[in-house]
Amino acid sequence: MCSSHSTIESEFINIATVGKEAKWLRNMLFDIKFWPQPMSIISLYYDSEATMSRAYSNIYNGKSRHISIRYGYIRELITNGVITIVYVKSVNNLADPLTKGLSIDMVRKTTNGMELKPVIKDTGNRNLTSDQQEAYLQI
Repeated sequence: MCSSHSTIESEFINIATVGKEAKWLRNMLFDIKFWPQPMSIISLYYDSEATMSRAYSNIYNGKSRHISIRYGYIRELITNGVITIVYVKSVNNLADPLTKGLSIDMVRKTTNGMELKPVIKDTGNRNLTSDQQEAYLQI
């Protein structure tokens, strides 16, 4: 099996899992009497154009049954208006700090993008060593 297939399979597993959570959240919000109706579609921001195009495709030619089931579930969520998958470039993906190590500048950028309170003490010195950067990131 080629590595791009295993990557797409793992991404389908992730989308199906997040889609399940989105559906649960949407159903919970339907039970709140004063929640605005109709419910808007929940957008999932994703940085893989290949996975996104396969998720929207009406044809699945994968060989794995467990991935085929997830693909069908994702298609059902999209068709029923529960989720939509929106492409976002990796450099603009605000979820990256939750999944990989980042430079101090990327931590600042994503913290601002998420409108979070900065946790990095700004010394005004941009030439910090990696040990100093690590010390400033400690909470």
